Amino acid sequence: MLKVYVFLCISNVVLAQNLGAFQEVFAWKQVTYDINGIQLLQDRYGDVENERMKRETDRLVFSTVEEQNSNQGSVTTPPDTNADANKFFIQYNNVPMGAEKVGHRLFVAFPRRRYGIPATLNYIDLNDQNGRSPALKPYPNIYSGRSLISVYRTRADTCGRLWMVDTGLLELPVAVNRRQLQPPAIVVFDLKTDQEIFRYTFKESDIPSASTPTGLASITVDITNNCADAYAYVPDLTTNGIIVYSLRDNDSWRITHNYFNFNPLSENLRVSGEYFQWSDGIFSIALSPAGSGCRTAYFHPLISTQEFSISTCLLQNRTASSDRYFFDKLTYLGDRGSNSQSTMHDFYEPSRVLFFADIGRDAISCWNTERKLEPQNVAILAQDSERLSYPSDLHITDNEVWVIANKLPRFGYSSLDTNQYNFYIYKANVRDLLSGTVCE
Repeated sequence: MLKVYVFLCISNVVLAQNLGAFQEVFAWKQVTYDINGIQLLQDRYGDVENERMKRETDRLVFSTVEEQNSNQGSVTTPPDTNADANKFFIQYNNVPMGAEKVGHRLFVAFPRRRYGIPATLNYIDLNDQNGRSPALKPYPNIYSGRSLISVYRTRADTCGRLWMVDTGLLELPVAVNRRQLQPPAIVVFDLKTDQEIFRYTFKESDIPSASTPTGLASITVDITNNCADAYAYVPDLTTNGIIVYSLRDNDSWRITHNYFNFNPLSENLRVSGEYFQWSDGIFSIALSPAGSGCRTAYFHPLISTQEFSISTCLLQNRTASSDRYFFDKLTYLGDRGSNSQSTMHDFYEPSRVLFFADIGRDAISCWNTERKLEPQNVAILAQDSERLSYPSDLHITDNEVWVIANKLPRFGYSSLDTNQYNFYIYKANVRDLLSGTVCE
């Protein structure tokens, strides 16, 4: 008995070390919802507890073209005969992709890549939760949330606004079943009133292909001094570009460059026990501190181990790409090392450190931007093949790094074990993470 006890203690220590300074905030085997006080704990066709609620929530099922195109006066067509298409909630299909803490709320996004997702954007009130697996509440509520079709990640600005890209796409696994329910757009909410304050629909020139909306998976907001003079940078990982939006001008333009493409030498991935190839291009943009001049926009493709940069003054100049020497003005910074393919990254201003969510090695890493980017200057801060499997989002707020991991490849290529925990949200103090590392 003594030996078993010692083994368990040692095992627990090893697990704790794998997560480094990160602490688990929440974890789910499968997610549940709290919709106006009604708990969704299993698959539902919309038959929630009372008829009033049933009638209202049933409208959220994407089962008729009439519902999708009501604003255009389309004629009624029969509902989809696919059983899944008529379900309001299919618990297994709800895989969280983005997580962002803003004040006392944690926003969690579920892109509609399957049927049965009640709300694409949800939140948890951190002042009202102390359980490990809390139910999610639709944001801003189940009714207003119907204006959003599919959101991957959100980002809050310093002016009390929540930005996101709504792809407008019901992104089903079989391409012929996909439905563009509304045009892809930037959507912004006022966090004080929880009201949608504006929606900007991308221009045709921003969306070069029917496949482009599937690649609008993140957004970076750039504000220097004036809240009315904000810019948003939207990476397009599918057709390899950056869409730049100016709030002041209410206009957008698209920039392309070979650095936005994936690296074929990095396309082999082994994650969550699955072995596969992806070809995702530019995925994440992180900004250096705001000052009196231009900022540095750090970026990388998902399928790459390299990091690049571009001046925000170039991004904000809609004619910059017409300069014959434009392509020379982007900078190759270096290589992070083997298997360092990363989803999101974020910049911590006081230390000038970039934090990365590494899917290729189930890890969180860092690089001090005042040093040369090479593997020996990149520190792995946490690494766990199960609990950090596919870290899909990372952001910094209030001197804390927040991360969500979701085992996405296992969901896509085999199946999740719903008897085990599959989705995790972590946080860690920046100082604790960097202490004693090459990034300090």
